[in-house]
Amino acid sequence: MDTPERITPIDHAGHSCLQLRSPHGTAVIALHGAQLLSWVPNGQYDVFWLSPQALPEPAAIRGGVPVCWPWFGKQGMPSGAMQHGPVRNRLWNVAATSTGEGDDADQPLSVTLVPTAASSPDDPLTRYAATLQLSLRVELGRTLTQTLTTRNLGDCPFVLTQALHSYFAVADVTQVQINGLENRVYEDKLGGAQSVTHNGTWQLDQACDRIYQQGTASTEHHYTLADPLGRRQIHITTQGSQSVVVWNPGAAGAAQMADVPNDGWQHYVCIEAANAGADRITLPAGAQHTLTQTVALTPWHV
Repeated sequence: MDTPERITPIDHAGHSCLQLRSPHGTAVIALHGAQLLSWVPNGQYDVFWLSPQALPEPAAIRGGVPVCWPWFGKQGMPSGAMQHGPVRNRLWNVAATSTGEGDDADQPLSVTLVPTAASSPDDPLTRYAATLQLSLRVELGRTLTQTLTTRNLGDCPFVLTQALHSYFAVADVTQVQINGLENRVYEDKLGGAQSVTHNGTWQLDQACDRIYQQGTASTEHHYTLADPLGRRQIHITTQGSQSVVVWNPGAAGAAQMADVPNDGWQHYVCIEAANAGADRITLPAGAQHTLTQTVALTPWHV
C-alpha cells in the first residue's frame, strides 16, 4: 500500500521497516514482528536498545519492543510452545496510516499493523488462537504510544497473557532506578517463583526476572526509569495492565545468549507493560481487550 510522505519504507539493521518522521523525532518499526526498533526524540539518543548481534529473520529480534502474544513466556502453554508466542516471528501487514491533520506539529503520526493470517492447520495461530484478531497501533508525537488490541471472534472465552517487551536503553543498568514499584508484590522467577513484597526503589542486583502485580484497581499506572549517567528519565504509562515485568539477564545470563554482547546487559533494562502472572485476561466471546503503553522522555534534573 502507499504510505504518506512522513511514513516511509526503509531498511534498518537488516530489516524491512517503516520510518515515522515527526517534528518531534523519528521512530522505526520492523514489519517482522511489528517490532518497534527505534525511537529518537529530537536532541536525544535512542530510547530503545537494539542488539548489534540480533539474529537474522525469521528469528525474533533482540531489542526494541517485541510483541509477546497471545501468551507471555509459556504461561498456560505446553512446554513445546514458542517462547512469548508466535507473532514476534511473523510478518505483519500495514492496515492503516495517518499523518494527522495539516501542519499541526502536535498531531501524531500513526501506523496500524496486523499479523499475516495463519497459513496451515499446524500454524500456532490456528492451533492456539484461531478465534482471535490482533492489531497494533503505533503513534508518534511528543510521546510514543503503542496500543495492542485483541478481539475474541469466537464463541468461547479465551485466557490471554501478553506483553510489550520494551528494552529501554540506559548508560549503565547498575546505576539506574525504577520508581512506581514500591510496595508491590512480585513473582521472583529467579528465586523459585515465590511472592515477595518490594520495598524501596528498584536497583539491579546481578540479574532480575520479576512479574510485579499492581495492588490497586486503577486502570492506569506510571513508572519512571531514572538514568543519571544517561542524563534523562523515561516515563512509562500503562493502561489495560495490572502487571509489569522487569527483566535483565545480568552478566552470567547474557554470556549464554548468542544475540547479546557480553557487555550488552549493562546498557538496557526491560520494563514490560503486561498481562502476566496473576494478571490473566479472560476475554469473553465477542469482547476485546486493549493493552497500551505511552513513553515520554525528560532531561535529568538533580
